[in-house]
Amino acid sequence: MTLHVLHLGRDGVPLAPATIVEPAAGDPFAGVRRTAFADSAGFLAGSVSLQGRVTVDRLGRSEAAVVGRGRISVGGETFAAGSAFVMPAGFSGEVTGEGDAVWFFTAEPARPAAGDTALVRLNPDLPRPASNGPAAEVLIGPKPSCHALNQFTGPGAMRAGVWDVMTPCERSFVPHRIHELMHLIAGEVTLTHRDGTTASFRAGDTLFVPQGAPYAWKNTIPVVKFYTVSA
Repeated sequence: MTLHVLHLGRDGVPLAPATIVEPAAGDPFAGVRRTAFADSAGFLAGSVSLQGRVTVDRLGRSEAAVVGRGRISVGGETFAAGSAFVMPAGFSGEVTGEGDAVWFFTAEPARPAAGDTALVRLNPDLPRPASNGPAAEVLIGPKPSCHALNQFTGPGAMRAGVWDVMTPCERSFVPHRIHELMHLIAGEVTLTHRDGTTASFRAGDTLFVPQGAPYAWKNTIPVVKFYTVSA
């Protein structure tokens, strides 16, 4: 399992190579899924390229998606490029891809459905309350202004929503506490690995940071992102 960030895609173009060729049994998106990350517990990340219709009958795991290009219709709702949604474990419905559609995904380990199985649209336009930024002991410089709104909590460990940092922020190396899929809605950020390698990301980029990856963070302009976290 890698402890480096994976650049899943930029402006809808998948970048990370598939590491698992054969999808899991019962995967409704078998044949169109490119899995770029998997750990021993069953967390997955990668991309799906879909043209046509797939019928989902009680999804076996919660799956979060950011549409990279084209249009995706899910359960009667339509999602354009740059939008995001979560299909909870137990979700059933029709999923249709149009216009060379691609979404970037993360999925938690298979688990029984519990609670609401309805589709969830992640909405970056909803007000976000102030949230804690990085811990004081890892901050370099002043405390930043951060806001977050969690919009999905799954039956397992998955949570998803929108987060921002509106002022410059720099922190030192911290092993990532959770697996996280990020899609930058606005802004730019530079991540520096403890081994000295750096990677810069901008609006339109989708990336996956695995649990334990030791990265420092720096942004000089406001950043807004979709996030999906699982532990």
